[in-house]
Formats: sequence, structure tokens, C-alpha cells
Amino acid sequence: MRSRYFALAGLAVVSAAVAAPQLAHTQAAPAAAPIVLSMATLAPAGSTWMNNFEAANRELRRRTSNRLSVRWFAGGVQGDEAEVIRKIRAGRLDGAAVTAVGLGQIHRPVLAFQIPGMFEGGSFVRARDALRTDIDTAFTNAGFTLMGFGSTGAPRMLSRMEIRTPAQLRTAKPWQWSDDVILPAVYQEAGAQGVRLQVPEVLGALQTNRVDTVFGSPLVAISLQWANSIQFMSDRSNTSSLGALIIKTAKLQTIPEADRAIAREVFNQFDGLLSRAVSAADDRAATSLTSRGVRVVALNPAERAQWADLFRRAATRLRGTVGDGAWIDRVRAAGR
Repeated sequence: MRSRYFALAGLAVVSAAVAAPQLAHTQAAPAAAPIVLSMATLAPAGSTWMNNFEAANRELRRRTSNRLSVRWFAGGVQGDEAEVIRKIRAGRLDGAAVTAVGLGQIHRPVLAFQIPGMFEGGSFVRARDALRTDIDTAFTNAGFTLMGFGSTGAPRMLSRMEIRTPAQLRTAKPWQWSDDVILPAVYQEAGAQGVRLQVPEVLGALQTNRVDTVFGSPLVAISLQWANSIQFMSDRSNTSSLGALIIKTAKLQTIPEADRAIAREVFNQFDGLLSRAVSAADDRAATSLTSRGVRVVALNPAERAQWADLFRRAATRLRGTVGDGAWIDRVRAAGR
């Protein structure tokens, strides 16, 4: 009996050994773990921007069968944009949706697109499209990939008092984003003193009258609740407000090629949708502000000429700070 038991046991081992290769051949390889990108933005939940980002995330998950998705940290919970860029470089975040301030932390010459008066009589979109290859290359060399690059609205001067000339700006308490390099040049040429604050600090500063003047689009003013503290709004914008979706290139390269291609398609698609949505929402926001009693400051030709001269002097001051003169001239020419 014992010899029969061992014979059967041996037969079972041999049978298992013979069957094992076939089983290995037919068994499916284990599925790769889903990739979740950690992304940050100052845009608050429920805003036009976040609604777009969340819609893009749903499309990304659908097209990759949940292999790739984004976890958004909205409302500045990961810090201001300079802090967010530091976290991406350190590997604590994978990417972000940022404004000109964040973009300038990576490649400062891109700020030429936001110099006031840069596209007077020209087109931001035309300049961006003409120079997009140069911009993409510069960001790639810095370790980042641009998944979208456009305008996030038309910033205006929003204030408690009527400001018609640069001289009147000198008596105001204008907000200056701590990491911005554009507005300080404007303030210096106007003889004004900016109050340095990060974005999350602005609302409280407006409420306590620490600042009484801000620059931002009507949509931003409503989304960040600044609108409750202003009474006047300039009749138009003199600059573009930059925005982009950035991802650390090293992280992007860990995504399988097919899903990486899908991510590019989805983000580019929703970048275009966002630009149109923001433009429409900004128009509605401007109407909403006037319906709340905010007065539009329509300048006469002489007053407008004073601001145009101020912007020219500020642009001259920024040559060499934002980028060399040749680059700034290229941006301006590309927009014509």
C-alpha cells in the first residue's frame, strides 16, 4: 500500500510539472496598478476652472478604463503657486494648473506674454501659436511638460475708489502678488506702493482695508469673493492672464505610452474648452458685477494715453528681467 501511495504521489507531481507550463501560458498577466496623478490649483471647488478639470478627469478615466486619473487639490490647499512648483520638483506633487506666477517659476521669459499693452492691436493667441514650439522646448528642458497653455481671462483693475490715471494709483493700496514680477514694474513706474500678499490672503486684506485695489478678471473676483469689497472696475483689460496645465516630465514618462497619448489628447481638448468657457463666464461675471452696483470706469482718450505710456515704460523696465529684449520683441511681433 505504501509503495502505491508514493507512486500516486509521484505521478501527481509529474502531472503538475507537465501542466504548469501550459497554465502559465494561459494565465493572464496581472493588471498594472492604476496611476493617480496628484495635481494642485488655486481655483476653488465649483469654479469654472475646477468644473472643467473634473470633467477632463472623468473623460480621462473613461478612455483609459480607470488606468489613469487625477486627484485634484483645489482652492490653494497645497500652498501658493511658488510652493506648488517646489513640491512638484521635490516629487510631492505630479503637476498643477497654474497662472503666470507659477509658470514664471519654471521659465521666466514666458511672462512676456503678460506684459501690459503687449498685444495692443494684436493677438495673444496668434503669438502663442507662433511661438508654442519654443515655449514647449523651454519647459521640457526645465523638466516640465505643458499639457495646455492659454489665457485664463482678461484681468481688470478692481478698486474701492475710482482710479482714472496712474497718478491716482499712487494714493491707493494695490495688491501685489508676492511672487509676481510684472505688477511691481507697473507700480514702480506709477510711483505706487504695492502690498505684497499671497492669493489666499487677499480676501482678508480687502475686508480689513489693508488693500483697496486688485488686478484680476471679473470671474476671478467673483470666484474668490473679492467682488464684495469693490465698487469700481476698469472698462477693459490691457493684458492677458496666462494659465497652463503642467506635469513633471519624469512622472509623465512613467505612464504607459498609449495612456500618455490619451492624456495629451484629453488635456488638449479640455484646454480649448476651458478657454471658451472662461471667456463666456468672464463676460457673465462682468455683467453680474455691474448688476451689483460696481461702476465701470470708462477712460477718455487723454487718460487712456497716460496708461499706455505707463505700460510702455514698464515694458522697458522689464526687458532683461522677464527676458532679453530680443525675446520680448519676438513675442510682440508674433502677435501682430
